[in-house]
This record gives sequence, C-alpha cells and structure tokens, in this order.
Amino acid sequence: MRAGIDSYSYHRRYGEIRSGEVPHAGHAPWPLVPAPALAHARTTGAAEIWLETCYLPEPETIDAATFAEAGDLAIGFSWGHPWPEGAFHGLDGGRTPAAEDHLARWIALAARLGHRVMRITLGSPASRGTEPAALLVDRLVAPTRRAAERAGAVGLALAIENHGDLRAEDLLEVIARAGLPNLGITLDNVNLIRVGDEMLEGTRLLAPRTLLVQLKDHPPTPDPTVWGGPLSVALGEGVAPLGEIVAILAAAGYDGPVAVELASLGGADVDELGMIERSVRWLRANLP
Repeated sequence: MRAGIDSYSYHRRYGEIRSGEVPHAGHAPWPLVPAPALAHARTTGAAEIWLETCYLPEPETIDAATFAEAGDLAIGFSWGHPWPEGAFHGLDGGRTPAAEDHLARWIALAARLGHRVMRITLGSPASRGTEPAALLVDRLVAPTRRAAERAGAVGLALAIENHGDLRAEDLLEVIARAGLPNLGITLDNVNLIRVGDEMLEGTRLLAPRTLLVQLKDHPPTPDPTVWGGPLSVALGEGVAPLGEIVAILAAAGYDGPVAVELASLGGADVDELGMIERSVRWLRANLP
C-alpha cells in the first residue's frame, strides 16, 4: 500500500468553508491551481496525491506542465465534489445528463495524462433526498454504465466513492448491474457510518472491489450522522479502528493508495497542514 493525500484535506485553504468551520485566520484562499497543494504534499513524504477537480482549472486548460511542482508525487483525480455552489453532486443521482458531460471532460484529461484510475461520486448527502434506495439505484445504473464505457474506451478505471449517499450494498448493486470490469470502489471509512453501515463490516464488503482508499479518523462522537459527518482528526489521534481497516484491506489483497482525507474541521482555527503531515507519518508507519 502507498501513503497518499486527497486534496480535499486542503479544502479550507482553497476557500471552501464547510458548515461549522471558520475561514483560515491570516491566510487568503489559495488560487484554484494545484501548485500549493503539491508543494506541501511533497514535504510530507507522501507517495501520491489525489487532486479534487473542483480545486483545479478547467480540464481543457490543463497539461502535464500544470503539475510541475509534483516532483516524484504520483497524481490522480478525484471528481464529483459539489463545490463551488452550483457544481454537480457527482452524477447527481442519475438525474442530470450535464453531469455525465462534465465527467467526460475529466475522463478525457485523465486519458491524455496517462492516468489509470479516477475517483468519482454518484451523488452526495445533499443530493440523496428521501426516496427509497432502490429507486436511486435503478436510476443510477444506466449513467454509471455509460460513464464506465467512456472511461474503458481510453483504458481508465472509475473508482466510485461511498460518498454518504449510498450504503455499501447499494453501491455494489449499482456496480454489479452496470456490469463493466473497469468499475471499482473508493472506500471512505467514515462515510460508511454516516449512512448506517458498520465501519469494519462495510470495509469487508467493499474491500474486494476497492481501487482507492480515503482514510479518516474521528474523535468520539454520539451521532455519526451529524450533517457533514464527524469531525476529522489526524490519523491515529481518534477512535476509528484504522489498524483493523488496513488489515481487512490487506487480507483482501489490496495494494493500492491509502490517502488521508480531512473533512469537517470544526469551529476552531486548526492547523490542517500539521494534521496532514502527522497523518502521512501514521500511514508510512502503519501501512504494509
């Protein structure tokens, strides 16, 4: 396994302030370019970084030179986060053909850059609504299949995140019914408990299809379904069973990237750069 960072960990630095968070004191938001995230990630000892496309320029303006600061860092794309306001919630639960068109533009860029895997989402907690999961799954099968066909034509696998919108069994049903071999999973351990899955059992279910891991830790919390999810802390500083998660993945034969992802940071002016650095140290010390 390889220690990585998902650039959502830098969301506050890029100017995205989640509910309950405060802007970073004394720092203007970073421009929507990868350079500042890449520069910091290189100092941590991470092997790779997964760049949230919402913090990047338009895909048609990007080429290899855009990532000059990456050095030896391997780069992947994380598509589907609904920011800024008006952005698509991934495939928007299968409701919006324009979301498929937007994903196609990033698939084309990933192919031009020689990427092999891209993380995507099918929706979000905000787009989930209250309809029965069976209806959502039914509507998602066809657009997920079309996206996988487009990606497969250029040699790209799509790793669908459990994004707080679908339970593990529902996500696996979408993949099974779409029926294409280049579909897999981005496993987010905390998003499992946000929708009622048990963290370790959900990991066991998803591990055989997992292509990317976004690993989170959290403090003790009485309600994992709180809007935005439990607060994030540096890996190894909370109560999530990270060692057991890694062991389950290893037993399933997983040998890909494990990227720290910081989500809700709370109302204090925390040092997310230090949290990322400590998290990467944890990964390097604890991954097989």
